[in-house]
Amino acid sequence: MLRTIAFALCLFCAPAYAANRPTRYLMIAPPRQGLAQAEAVYGKIATFLAHATGAPITFHYTSNWLTYMAEVHSNAAAIYFDGPALIGWRIAHWHDSAIAALSGKLNFVLVTKKGGRAIRQVKDLVGRAVCAFSPPNLGTLTLDSWFTNPERQPYIVVIHNFAAAARNIVDGECMAALEPLAVFKHQQAQFPGRLQAAYKVPGLPNQAFSVSAKVPPSLRHKILVALLSPAGRAATKPLRDMFGHKRLVRVHNQAYLPYRKLLHVMVGF
Repeated sequence: MLRTIAFALCLFCAPAYAANRPTRYLMIAPPRQGLAQAEAVYGKIATFLAHATGAPITFHYTSNWLTYMAEVHSNAAAIYFDGPALIGWRIAHWHDSAIAALSGKLNFVLVTKKGGRAIRQVKDLVGRAVCAFSPPNLGTLTLDSWFTNPERQPYIVVIHNFAAAARNIVDGECMAALEPLAVFKHQQAQFPGRLQAAYKVPGLPNQAFSVSAKVPPSLRHKILVALLSPAGRAATKPLRDMFGHKRLVRVHNQAYLPYRKLLHVMVGF
């Protein structure tokens, strides 16, 4: 299931840091927004952290997943904001540290058509059409982890938004899709009586800020304190509003490390 990813072509092209301490600390985040919105959200946070810590912290925009995954693989940045699979992998391979996360858990449900073919267990999806984003989408990585036999997997219909997933399920183009619980609740209002949650995934650790081992412990502590401060709450408000969370909370590596295994489907990870 989508086990060969095109970013392998540029996986080792991202520039590596010199062995000595970097002259500046780059912060990066997944390419979910255009440049202007990313600067308004993450650029604002980087600027705040630079002022709060006195360190040369700047936001570096990545416009596509090929570039982002290459930079993750090469440990190109000093500060990241992304999901548990990427954080767990960096903890295991680069000795990064998770420091502050959006509050609560990431909750996913397997959405199917109400009144359609019954899904009693996930293996009922083998050979069936399932709507999913291209990896490294967290839902897709989670879905893939359920099917370790490459000869017994769902057939993936690639989507680019959850609205397409809901429409495809209702129209019978897909049997199911793994979606955030909040998205499913919104879709229930759009398609009343036509969708159901067949399976609820145990909650995953939320998206978080993590820092590279290249960041000195003293600066790592300053970044954490700054993010959790009243001024940090103001600087991170656009980010928290974007994902619908009220606050950031302190987190530790143990919560994220197990999810490193989700990236096994990605070339080079």
